[in-house]
Amino acid sequence: MLLCENIRDALAILSNEYHKLIIVLTQLDDKAEAVEKISNKYAYDVLNVNLRLSEKLISVPISERWIYVDEYFKKLLNDYKTDVIVLNNIEILFEPHLKVDPLRLLKSVSRYRKIIAIWTGNYTDGVLTYAEPSHPEYRRYKNDDLDFIMVCSNCI
Repeated sequence: MLLCENIRDALAILSNEYHKLIIVLTQLDDKAEAVEKISNKYAYDVLNVNLRLSEKLISVPISERWIYVDEYFKKLLNDYKTDVIVLNNIEILFEPHLKVDPLRLLKSVSRYRKIIAIWTGNYTDGVLTYAEPSHPEYRRYKNDDLDFIMVCSNCI
């Protein structure tokens, strides 16, 4: 994982990377401001993942949604023809009943296009987390899984 000072520096590095993924690490209270900064400064399309993916999954029985998540998520991204897309409100990807590894999915879709994902979590001592350990959506990723670029929201 590389830590960059800003989005522009991170994007310059991405062309040489296998996964073209930038994680913008932010706290929940600062998320809206981070998305607005990126949207205004760089004029990238922003995809509200929670809204759009839930619209696609609503007609699928809950017990079967996990089967379609990857496919529907990739179809959503294909609707955008831009080189860079910002993924906001990715919380649905952490829903336990969907049986998705959110980071794996983000890395997978970033092989073919540049993805900036807004991640409300923490990075401490080489470990990226989402939610608290007692929360059902809790995720923890060690350095071995962190082959992407990270930007802190206060550096945008």
